[in-house]
Amino acid sequence: MEKTRITIVAVTCIALFFLTNYLFRYLIGFTGLLASLVIAALIAVYMSFSIARTLERLPMPEERSRALWIYGGFLGALFVAFGAWMFLDAGMDAVTLATLFVHYLPYPALAHSMLSDKAVGMFLKQDRPGG
Repeated sequence: MEKTRITIVAVTCIALFFLTNYLFRYLIGFTGLLASLVIAALIAVYMSFSIARTLERLPMPEERSRALWIYGGFLGALFVAFGAWMFLDAGMDAVTLATLFVHYLPYPALAHSMLSDKAVGMFLKQDRPGG
């Protein structure tokens, strides 16, 4: 059952990737590397919050790994496909490839950091003494 919940959270984060990028980049006009960092941070916080609330405990290493592989793997495949399209359209040099990688890297890196025990623990309900 937890596998399904983790998968749903990861797929929701993928959907948020598309929605927030569309909102920020096309509707608001906020672009560049800073936009990628802000969007990646927002999605990472959402992933941490969702996993904490869904599991109501700290995720086990395999659950954390599953979420990161689904999320990071799908986005990685998406960025590779986009890079291939750019290569076929106009060619690709080292700077373009590095730029594409720098825009991809914050998504799995921030998700990984926000799935640490300390970060997820912030979103768990704590028993308060005396109350």
